[in-house]
Amino acid sequence: MVRTAVLSRTNYRLCKRYVAEKVACAINKNSTDVVNDFIANLKIGKGNSMNDIGLRMPLNILQKHFGTNSFKDFKIPSHEITTSQLNPQHVIIHLNKNDFINDVLKNNIDVTRRHCIQNSKPCIIEFSSPNIAKPFHVGHLRSTIIGNFISNLTNFINGRVVRINYLGDWGPQFGYTILGLEQMKSDMSNKNMTIESLYNAYILANKMANNDSKIHNKAKAIFNDLECGNSTTDIKNLWNEFRSITINELEVIYKRLGIVFDEYDWESKYSKENIQDVLKRLNEIGLLKFKEDGSTVVHSNNQEITILKNDSSTLYISRDIAAALRRHEYYGSEDLFYVVDNTQSKHFYLLKSLIAQINSNINVHHIPFGRIHGMSSRKGQGILLDQLLNQAKSTMNLKRKFSETTKINSMDDNDVADVLGVSAIIINDLKQKRKKDYNFSWESALQVNGDTGIKLQYTHCRLISLEEVNSNITVPDEVVAECFTETVALDLILEICRFEDILTETNKELEACILVNYLFRLSNCINKALKVLNVKNSSSIIAQQRILLFRRARETLSTGMNILGLVPLKCM
Repeated sequence: MVRTAVLSRTNYRLCKRYVAEKVACAINKNSTDVVNDFIANLKIGKGNSMNDIGLRMPLNILQKHFGTNSFKDFKIPSHEITTSQLNPQHVIIHLNKNDFINDVLKNNIDVTRRHCIQNSKPCIIEFSSPNIAKPFHVGHLRSTIIGNFISNLTNFINGRVVRINYLGDWGPQFGYTILGLEQMKSDMSNKNMTIESLYNAYILANKMANNDSKIHNKAKAIFNDLECGNSTTDIKNLWNEFRSITINELEVIYKRLGIVFDEYDWESKYSKENIQDVLKRLNEIGLLKFKEDGSTVVHSNNQEITILKNDSSTLYISRDIAAALRRHEYYGSEDLFYVVDNTQSKHFYLLKSLIAQINSNINVHHIPFGRIHGMSSRKGQGILLDQLLNQAKSTMNLKRKFSETTKINSMDDNDVADVLGVSAIIINDLKQKRKKDYNFSWESALQVNGDTGIKLQYTHCRLISLEEVNSNITVPDEVVAECFTETVALDLILEICRFEDILTETNKELEACILVNYLFRLSNCINKALKVLNVKNSSSIIAQQRILLFRRARETLSTGMNILGLVPLKCM
């Protein structure tokens, strides 16, 4: 162990780089890769005592670059390094406690965001993407929630995101819906059609097709006429009505979930007549082949991939190629993210391969996720998303009736219950590992106690209430670090400081559960601190400093909740 002076530079991001460069110099390996490796593995934490703060680095990371030599002689000139008493597998570069506290509390969340922003080019994120003329099923829940989270996170870290909802309005299902409506002898006017009636018509036509193969051929013919521009005006108008009805009903769901898209894109924009430039490009680079049966294919990675069927209609892959190229050209984006479940991995592998051959500047990223099992109604049928949200809202309303509060909320009670229900559902999903399937449980999704979305909302409301009750106490411009002597205060300050590392790790893995679990830990630290750090009965300077600490905690909690897609409440 070597004891020298204590490191006093405490801006967290700069401090990590400063320490990493010092360590790299000490071992004569001051390369960019080594420095970045050290930065990634330096974590803030307590030193060898309750009031000591330091940057911890695993010994194995040092050994990877330093070798297996003894650390007895390892030192950074003018700074103190010790091995950790709590974990011998770590070394600690000690920080000046008061400088550190001052640095954390004087900077609000905007400073953290400025540190995070990296790129100027937008990222395109496609998510949700249901089909038209079908109710929003819970099967689209994960894509919607995860896609919104990734969009919010990417926007915070990279500065610009384009959220795209790519709606399925193309394919034989349109023909099935038309035939079903005709069989139902439905009045095909907007005032009489709903998303439910369109879906019922689709189901009816599919049942009819099971007994009559001609139904399937008729449905394909209706779609083929539409794609080739041979449909009647009435059919085209009806197709547009289906799209309008779908968007209107989807907007209600998205509003409840707090989701806004920058663009609604349509599969129909990429019909054969609209993708001639794509076909020309594929032909120019020698990928396009024409088969005797009339279909058009490309060969990639020893696979034959159909681009156009023998009736000249397009497929998912051809439409996705055209959509990717348009988005790159229109937005200038090089990174295209697709939030689609695990079962489509092969499709996106092919898409990535083909796009790379057409334009190597475009990077296709498939963000896969597992499926939800066990989401069914009491009748054993698959439930719709609005049914799930309504059940959550009803449950929260019931639980709030048995939780007395004297607070007057500016929001309507039903709106509060809806926000709480949505929070519970979102956090119940995002605390799961993204790629794994999981079994849905009404009890766990809507419970009030434990690590839930309700806990995060409750903690945020407590912090709002604290400031309202102590509205006569001003938030100070200066930090007095000497006021923070309690262990719970230091624990909370350390947790606030970890937020930047958590966002970096979350972004690297695109795993919401990393951020969710951090917010649970932060909430625990906040609630412990609220019990000990009294504001009302403290001296003026102590009260101001504690209000400042809780303000920074609330800003961090609120930002994390917003990234996850929650609307932080002021009162429950």
